[in-house]
Amino acid sequence: MGNQVKKVILLILIISVSKAQWGHESAAVIDKGRKEIGLFSPFKMGLQNGTELAVNKFILMPTVSIKQMRPSFNKWTIAQRFQLGYPSIGMKWLQSPLGKELGDPDMFALISPEFNIPQMISLYGELIATSGSAQKGRLTLNGGGGVALNRKNLSDDATIDLPIAYPRLSIYFNGLLLKLGGEYFREINEKLFYIIDYDMFLMPNGRGRYAFEHKGFLIWSKSKKFRMLFGYKLIAGEYPFGVQAHLLPVLDFQFGW
Repeated sequence: MGNQVKKVILLILIISVSKAQWGHESAAVIDKGRKEIGLFSPFKMGLQNGTELAVNKFILMPTVSIKQMRPSFNKWTIAQRFQLGYPSIGMKWLQSPLGKELGDPDMFALISPEFNIPQMISLYGELIATSGSAQKGRLTLNGGGGVALNRKNLSDDATIDLPIAYPRLSIYFNGLLLKLGGEYFREINEKLFYIIDYDMFLMPNGRGRYAFEHKGFLIWSKSKKFRMLFGYKLIAGEYPFGVQAHLLPVLDFQFGW
């Protein structure tokens, strides 16, 4: 069971960094030349012309995204983000060969080795709008959608039956993913902030129809070089493996330079 536990832990890390799961999102981009990275957050770098690059640190499920500033609308700062994902290496790694050797395809595997994992990619795009300030409260709204390519040979039974994983990988089984979200960010004092947010995943054409995620956490910002995030994350939804709800702890250490 040790191998199984290790795979579950690594899977959570992979999924968390693929969408900055423990982080927060606004229409702002980091300054040109600045770099940021966290234990559960992607590597980010500020580029020229109001552009930000983000790269998943874990190579088993690599994702790359570009966020770009757009013209403001009234009091709203607007940005667009495009993401490219490649899950095939990670999904194949989660097919343990030990199960085949013992004659049980599901033994110690999060995905049964009997299924073929094609070479797939996903394309995702969203709009992000932010209004307000940290001192008085900052509201961010976002919405977008994605499609998966070369997924037709992927079996519907090759899912990873974990609520934290399925919504993000459902695009490869359903071919389409829609996502809506919002976030409220506010300063408590010069070094302490809080965030409350939600995300709704809509998964048409699939055996799991929707998933809802909400998190709340505090941010202690020691300086522009280090900050710590801690709080909780609530996950609930209708999945192929049933209706479930889970409450998870949130912890991240982030560095910038």
